[in-house]
Amino acid sequence: MLQEAALIPVPGHVAPHAAALTEPLAVGFGNVVRAAPEPGSGAVVIGSGPIGLGAVAALVERGVAPVVVSEPSPRRRALAERFGAHVCVDPAARDPYDAWCAAAPPHTPLTVLERSGRAGMFDEILHRAPRRTRVLLIGACMTEDVFTPVVGLYKDISVTMCMAYPPEEFARTLERIADGTIDAAALVTGQVGLGGVSAALDTLRQPDDHVKVLVRPGLPGTGLHPAP
Repeated sequence: MLQEAALIPVPGHVAPHAAALTEPLAVGFGNVVRAAPEPGSGAVVIGSGPIGLGAVAALVERGVAPVVVSEPSPRRRALAERFGAHVCVDPAARDPYDAWCAAAPPHTPLTVLERSGRAGMFDEILHRAPRRTRVLLIGACMTEDVFTPVVGLYKDISVTMCMAYPPEEFARTLERIADGTIDAAALVTGQVGLGGVSAALDTLRQPDDHVKVLVRPGLPGTGLHPAP
């Protein structure tokens, strides 16, 4: 059941496949709003899927710089640059914290946004991030994970586990899509019908291939269709 008060009309000029990106982008925008990093601080974003890209755009909107993105997929790194990231690195080729240290002035406060959800990533952040870093855990690690608390204690690292975001950020994110501030449609790299959901999940496990695959019930077959 939907509550009328919670419904937001989609402007007529916004394509449905672009409007469908409101929710994941709002997660990125909303949790940056919750963290409220100040202009003059910087950020490292781990993972640049739709939520990570929303976080990148939100950080740039707030005047946070430099914003360093760590992402193995060339396609997603290119989108992160389009969304305003100042430095994008393949973590297999360059350590994102080395890139951060090279790009940021000394003593710049750092916020790390963990969006990958990969087991072991939080522990890696604790070991690699500078003292007094703030960490936002936005990615959902779906397994048990192991980290070393004493590392975070000695480095005075603050951790926030993020789920909800301010409800008004959903409407504000749709406004950004409608006025062209963010190009949500660029994230859609494929679409499937209901019969293609399993294949879509397999496709998304190949990080170089896709960013966002939409499920559109009217599409035929079990295969992947091109983006709208």
